[in-house]
Amino acid sequence: MKFFAHGKLLLTAEYAVLGGAKALAVPTKLGQSLEVVETGNTIQWKSVDQHGNLWYENEFDITSFTPKRLDEIGKRLQHLFLEIKTQNPNCWNTSAGLSFTTTLDFDRSWGLGSSSTLISLLAQWSGVNPYQLQQEVFGGSGYDIACATTKSALIYERTNPHQPRVTAVDFSPECLDQLFFVHLNHKQDSQKAVAAFDQSKLTSSIIREIDELTKSFLEKTTPKDFQKLMLQHEEIMGQLIGQIPVQKRIFEDFSGAIKSLGAWGGDFVLACGDASTPNYFANKGYSTCFRYDTLISGVF
Repeated sequence: MKFFAHGKLLLTAEYAVLGGAKALAVPTKLGQSLEVVETGNTIQWKSVDQHGNLWYENEFDITSFTPKRLDEIGKRLQHLFLEIKTQNPNCWNTSAGLSFTTTLDFDRSWGLGSSSTLISLLAQWSGVNPYQLQQEVFGGSGYDIACATTKSALIYERTNPHQPRVTAVDFSPECLDQLFFVHLNHKQDSQKAVAAFDQSKLTSSIIREIDELTKSFLEKTTPKDFQKLMLQHEEIMGQLIGQIPVQKRIFEDFSGAIKSLGAWGGDFVLACGDASTPNYFANKGYSTCFRYDTLISGVF
């Protein structure tokens, strides 16, 4: 059995999505795959990176799911296996063992969803609710789970942690060919960022503001107006979490607009510039720069 899950990027409503704000998210063409075969009398696990190199391996008891090597990843996988058994005991009813092999398309340090794609893959295999699986083991908003099995931009609303509202949308601003995703050479821990965020700061007025901005992102705006929306969103979110927007901190001389994505402080940012944008970031030491249509699923 083989399964695939897309990576993710959150374009609007980072942090505010936790309080029910409408978030614009996009699935990436790069993702993670899973192959499951019956073999032996234990659970064998192998994780392969984007270069085909084995980066993690472990073995688990088929009844208790106790890992042979008790490390953090092993304990997390055991937790996933136990939760899957709680939700769907029948998926483990086999006289033979199972071999799981995951393969990533992207660098684990990029923050495109190595955890969320894993949850989606295991949910696809076992037939359990992926949002419930995520909440019980990792926590989070769930938008990344929605991206894992879709091929278009979407609006995500956390109306219910186990049954969110997901709406496919057409995201095609005039400046689409001027949008770039730039990695900041730093992996941000989304789980810690979410846990540290004080959700009591999310007032109804802030959520309404974010909802309106998300709606505006979907309109056919000019490149200049789109950049204004990006910077307006940055100001609101910066005040909410008490941080200076990334463009003011690091890229003040950039002629376009830069917006943080997901948990601030690492992973990717969205830049709206021109043909010289990749060179600008490369000269600053940020060489991982994707044009929008090369990274995002559904754009060819």
